[in-house]
Amino acid sequence: MRWWTICGLVAGAIIGFSGDRCCGQGIILPAGGAVNRAMGGATTGTAIEAIGSMYWNPATITRLQSHELAFGFEGIYNNIELSSTFPNAGSGSSRGEQGVTPVPTIAWVHHLKHYEASVGVGLMGVAGFGTNLRADPSNPLLSPPPSLGGVGVGGIRSDALFFQLNPNLAWKLSDRLSVAVGPVVTMGKIVLDQNSFVAPNADGSYPRGDGTRYHWGMGAQVGVHCVMNDCWELGANVKTPTWFEPFRYFSEDVAGLPRTDKVNLTLPMVVSGGLAYRGFDYVVLTTDVRYFDYTSTEAFGDPPAYGADGRVQGLGWKDVFSVAVGVQMQLTDHWIARGGYLFATDLFDDSATFFNVASDLSYQHVPSAGFTYKLSSRALLSASYQYVASWSSTGPYILAGLGPIPGSSVTTDSDAHIATVGVNVRY
Repeated sequence: MRWWTICGLVAGAIIGFSGDRCCGQGIILPAGGAVNRAMGGATTGTAIEAIGSMYWNPATITRLQSHELAFGFEGIYNNIELSSTFPNAGSGSSRGEQGVTPVPTIAWVHHLKHYEASVGVGLMGVAGFGTNLRADPSNPLLSPPPSLGGVGVGGIRSDALFFQLNPNLAWKLSDRLSVAVGPVVTMGKIVLDQNSFVAPNADGSYPRGDGTRYHWGMGAQVGVHCVMNDCWELGANVKTPTWFEPFRYFSEDVAGLPRTDKVNLTLPMVVSGGLAYRGFDYVVLTTDVRYFDYTSTEAFGDPPAYGADGRVQGLGWKDVFSVAVGVQMQLTDHWIARGGYLFATDLFDDSATFFNVASDLSYQHVPSAGFTYKLSSRALLSASYQYVASWSSTGPYILAGLGPIPGSSVTTDSDAHIATVGVNVRY
């Protein structure tokens, strides 16, 4: 009977291997903190620790046995290689140098005395991307622009990071059922060396996209968690889209005079469902299913095409379904081991590769592993590692007014390594 339980929880993982291509869940980071990362982000259906609960389903915080303060810090190291071919301009490949991107995470959970309620606050890096490719005359896409004798755009650089503050109040409606609700306050910034999301200058060049600041966004979330019996738990959470004020960019036109541009974007609605099994001694099995509504977002979900004024309308991202599977095993009184796996459906079609060179997040299978060492009865030290397995996207060179160029191609090859450490203090 219990072996059928294991089969049911990992069945989704088998589906992930059956498709021709399964890609990443877009700009939203799949997990937060060392514990949640180690379990592939699969904690919607049960309470493991504070960061995982606040990241995916605050309704589970009522099941944490004590107050908790958690800190996490992760470094994301991304490798990217860009190759391109253009008629009469040859072919070439170049490697980027993005380095390590730091992402901090903090969560606090406190159970209210004399009330069947808990307060939770999370401050987390939840989304982002980055690319750093220098100009390369031997690589057509990275060669000088046509006005200087090339067929490219020079170097390609981008940097985006989004942080969320999500205070939540969770109630125990009964011994088995809990709910949570709260706002999601977001700050985000996207820096581009060439802002192709606005109309080009009179000479056809795009203005700089680095004269900007962090912008504010707002959304909300509601979660539910149910303990079915001594073995089974399930949970669900809905995060509304995050609506931002217009992203403003200060730059200059060809005459050096100031211009101000605005770009509208939203982060997607995210719907999560989770199931957990605690029927084994010292073992927790979890699985999450998530839906990301990218087609309704501005910029990310808009068509991958040029507008009448020459601006890029969007990145052409599709709705994404992802599945995460995780396991936790208590090895000794002091050591806990964890493992997980994540996969998702296509983020965008290969035909949109050209528009996603600076934001290719179509990563494939993501295995993870980690551990926790109990420093004392109240303090725990955790670490995890995720390998974002190599992925590739290939599509045609696309120019405004001409469309796809016959005989051309643009290919991005990437992989990433994510190392996370964290400390949980219970009081």
